[in-house]
Amino acid sequence: MLIYPFKYLEDSVQVSFNPDSQGETIMDQFSVADHQRFAELKSEPKKQEFLWSRAALHCAGTDLKHIEYQGKKPVLNNGHISLSHCKKGVAAVFSEELEVGIDIETKRENLKRIAQKFTTEEELARFDCEPHTALQFVWGIKESLFKLYGYGSVDFKEHLEITAFEWDPQKRQGWGIAWIGQTCEERPQPLQCLVQTALVGEHYLCMATHRIPTVPIESERTVLREWVPNDAPWLYQLNMNPQVVRYTGDAGFTSTQSALNLIKSYPNYQRDGYGRWMVIDKSTDHPIGWCGLKNNPWGIDLGFRFFEAVWGKGIATECALATVEKAKALGLRDLIGRALSENVGSWKVLEKVGMQRYESLPIEDFAQNYNIAEKDLDSWKGLMLYIYKLELS
Repeated sequence: MLIYPFKYLEDSVQVSFNPDSQGETIMDQFSVADHQRFAELKSEPKKQEFLWSRAALHCAGTDLKHIEYQGKKPVLNNGHISLSHCKKGVAAVFSEELEVGIDIETKRENLKRIAQKFTTEEELARFDCEPHTALQFVWGIKESLFKLYGYGSVDFKEHLEITAFEWDPQKRQGWGIAWIGQTCEERPQPLQCLVQTALVGEHYLCMATHRIPTVPIESERTVLREWVPNDAPWLYQLNMNPQVVRYTGDAGFTSTQSALNLIKSYPNYQRDGYGRWMVIDKSTDHPIGWCGLKNNPWGIDLGFRFFEAVWGKGIATECALATVEKAKALGLRDLIGRALSENVGSWKVLEKVGMQRYESLPIEDFAQNYNIAEKDLDSWKGLMLYIYKLELS
């Protein structure tokens, strides 16, 4: 059957789980490479497993005639696929744009005994679910990451790290962020991945996806690119200036490590395809702040934050305009912006990029529906919150 048991990326990824076996009739769809592989199989169970896996790929939207092989791994020249089998099931995933890895398991009784070989107590503590379920998901997530990576020589404990995870017990599904730290000639940089899990009957399904990083966005004086771990000291310094965070509600970071933890668990690039981008000064090649988009329940927000040394030079407006153009290229329909009335510099930037103010609320009224720290509410007492919108299409 064709299902989508996960929370995110349903528009970009197709998943098939335990489809009806089509027997040898599915062979009419085989590529030349798959015909050769099937002919080499000797045991009947292996043949049936092969046929069932191809039925799952076909059900997930894969054109089987395009399947080739990278070593023993089936691959596509026009998309990405992954397969997984267990004693009582098969799962397949296909995506035209995202790299993918999938794992299906039934309950494994030995995971507690071998847990120290593939995870840590710190990692398990991120899973707010029953202990064995947490072990099953950590194992399955790392299997899916290993398949996505595709080049072997991966130590599950050393090279694969789950940095954030959220579990919904009612929907029996979860999601988070993980990193593949192993590198090779084909993959010279660590990979950030979105990971998702689901309990479907007795089966534990786990999927990893990787979205190629956004091509850096250039303006006249700056380059906007995704955050990387080496940006942690800059983010820490940025948020330590009380004037910079005066109207944001951010408490700042307690250390460079806490800034690094944010970067490593930041989901927006992999989940949404956009986020806040680091702004690099072309003349110095140093970060000077960030600017970008954030997908909130109330809309996609345009935001920015810069070191005080570059205030008043038109940098925020320049980067905000570049972000608006990127939003148009992404096919987004509209953007919102919010700024406190006393934060004149910020709301003037919003107006310069074409945003229209459509609502002004006393901050006390806004705080009735949104969580604002008491100390911030006290310091903002009497201010208005200006809310803006920009139609892109």
